[in-house]
Amino acid sequence: MDRYKQGKRVSVIIIIGNVLLAVLKVGIGIVAGSSALIADGFHSVSDIVSTLAVIIAINVANKPPDEKHPYGHGQAEPIAAKILGIILVLTGAVLAFNTGKNLISGAINIPGLIGFWVALFSIAIKEIMFRYTFKIGKETDNQALIADAWHHRSDAISSIAAAVGILGSYLGYSIMDPIAAIIVAFMIIRVGWKVLKDAITSLMVTSPPEAEIKKIRRQVKTVPGVEEVADLKAHYNGVDLYIDLKILVDYSLSVLQGHQIASEVKRKIFVEFPEAREVLIHVDPMLPAGEP
Repeated sequence: MDRYKQGKRVSVIIIIGNVLLAVLKVGIGIVAGSSALIADGFHSVSDIVSTLAVIIAINVANKPPDEKHPYGHGQAEPIAAKILGIILVLTGAVLAFNTGKNLISGAINIPGLIGFWVALFSIAIKEIMFRYTFKIGKETDNQALIADAWHHRSDAISSIAAAVGILGSYLGYSIMDPIAAIIVAFMIIRVGWKVLKDAITSLMVTSPPEAEIKKIRRQVKTVPGVEEVADLKAHYNGVDLYIDLKILVDYSLSVLQGHQIASEVKRKIFVEFPEAREVLIHVDPMLPAGEP
């Protein structure tokens, strides 16, 4: 199954799971009177919105290059991750504000124990979602899917806080439920900020790690006829890698021979680096003294 289909399938499965969890947590949270479980439920609602953003990003990123986007649409994925980060930060801020207001006013309920069992169930499901989404995101190098996976992990952690808060309130420490709700809200904000920061970094034109640049250089030098790699630049556009390099070949070779060497270099790069979308090669002659 290709990258696009894998990402879409994961997103559809996750949306179905999150709809069921959101309805369960918000519904039981209202019935049981648990602000922590309601906050956790709204976290699942933000999961649904974020996964929809991932599906849209995958659809856009899969489009071929066109006149207005000659380098493709790979940036759609970090843009989706950025939108997700903003959604998380805003969701957490609203939940923290509302819960804090209730805490100050003294509007505190003693939640029923059923909320505790629902929170435990959510922990297990969200951890499964995290592991599944993160695995596929890493395998397909899909930044939006990876960001969404961390959203599921934060939801699992927030369900732990909700479970502790509900149990504490049920045992007589009534303030623990709203405090847990505020903790959940700040967890959401923290994860949202991390996702947003990573997405902003990705939207900048960034080069691969130095180790990757050295690996590309080594592979190019293994091609017969390449005397030296005089210059090598590379950058990412979303998940796609673009490479510009200058190679030196024997000055006595014909233009055709130089072109054949460059073609072999390009083929080698595409084989060794599947993320490479485009490779531009400039061929210079190397004189007997070793000077270009």
